[in-house]
Amino acid sequence: MGSLPSLRFISVALLLFLVTTGAMVVFLVAQTLVTGFIWQGTTFGPLFILSMTVLGGLLVGLTLKYFGDHVTILQQTMFMFRKSGRFEPKYLPGGLLAIFLSLIFGASLGPEMAAVDMGGSMGTWSGDKSKDTAKNIRLLSLIGISGALVGFGVFLGATATTSGALYPVPSYEQFIPIDLLYAAVLGLIGGAAGIALIYSYRFFSRVMTPLAGRPVLRGVLGGLVLGLLGIAAPLILFSGQYEFQNVLVEGAALGAATLFLLVVAKILASTWCMATVFKGGPIFPLIFAGGTLGMAIGLVFPSIPLTVAITAVMAGMIVCILKAPLGVIPFLILIFFQWGIILVVIVATLAGYLVTRKIYMIPREIKARNK
Repeated sequence: MGSLPSLRFISVALLLFLVTTGAMVVFLVAQTLVTGFIWQGTTFGPLFILSMTVLGGLLVGLTLKYFGDHVTILQQTMFMFRKSGRFEPKYLPGGLLAIFLSLIFGASLGPEMAAVDMGGSMGTWSGDKSKDTAKNIRLLSLIGISGALVGFGVFLGATATTSGALYPVPSYEQFIPIDLLYAAVLGLIGGAAGIALIYSYRFFSRVMTPLAGRPVLRGVLGGLVLGLLGIAAPLILFSGQYEFQNVLVEGAALGAATLFLLVVAKILASTWCMATVFKGGPIFPLIFAGGTLGMAIGLVFPSIPLTVAITAVMAGMIVCILKAPLGVIPFLILIFFQWGIILVVIVATLAGYLVTRKIYMIPREIKARNK
C-alpha cells in the first residue's frame, strides 16, 4: 500500500485548488469586461471588424516574438503533459497574455486553454517550490487544472438561464426508441464534421509552415483572414459561447442553408486561428459548430426532435476532437441541464467516438502511442 499524503501536501493542494479557482474567475471577468469595452454595441462595420482582428493578430504576434510561442493547441498540450508530468511555469505570463489578447480581439477560440495552462503551471510551480516528487508534481498540476476548470464552471453558472441551462433547448420530455437511431446517425454526422475540422487544421498548418519563424507576419495575416470571415459572418467571431445562444434564438429565421454555411465558416475560422498565432481552446467553437449543424439538420428533418438533433451532433463532433467520451457525456448533460437526453447523448457520443477514435489533430500522437 502507498503511503498516505502528508498534511503539508494536502494543505498545498487545497490552497492551490482555491487559488486557481479564483484566478480563473478573475481572468474570465477581465476578459469579458475588456471585450465588452472594445466591442461596444451590437453591430459592427466591416472596417471596424477588420481593424480589430488585424490589430489583435499583430499584438499576439508581438507577444509571441518577445515571450516565445509556448502555448500549443489543447490536444498537444495534454499529450506533452502526459509524457513529462509537468508544465513550465516560466512560460505562463506570456502564454496567458497571448490567450487574453486572442480572445478579446475576436479569435474564434475558447478560453478553456487559459484554465489548462494556468492551473497546470501553478500546480507545477507549487510542486517545484515545495520540492515535491515528480509524482506529486504531476498530481498538483492536475489539481491546479481541476481548480481552474471549477472556476470556469462557476463563471459559466453565473451566465446560465433561470432553468440552470447554459443553452436552453426545447424540453425533451417524451423518449421514443427511434430517437436512439437518430442519435447514432447524428453522432456519426458530428464525427464527420469533427474530421473535417481536423483536416482543415492540418491543411492550414501546412500552409503556415514557411512562416513558422515569423510570428508578427503570421499574426497580421491571421487577423486579416479572420476579419474577412467575420465580415461575411459576424457570428463566427469569438469563442461561440454566447453566439450559439443567438443561433438558438434566431436559427429558424436564418434557415438551414445559412446555418450550414455558418458551420463551414466557424470550422474555417477556428482552424485558421489555431494554425496562425491566435491562442485558445476548441470546446466552445465545437459547441457552436456542432449545435448549429444539429439545428440545421433539425430544420431540414422536422421529424427529428430539435433537442435530439442539436445534442447528438454536438456530442459526435466534440468527442471526435477531445477523444474523451466519459468527459463529453456529463459535460453536455450539464450545459443543457436535461437528464432526459442522457441516452441520446451516450449513444451519439459512442457512435462518434468509435468511428473517429484513431484520427487525431496531431498525427504524431498516434506514432508516439504505438512505440
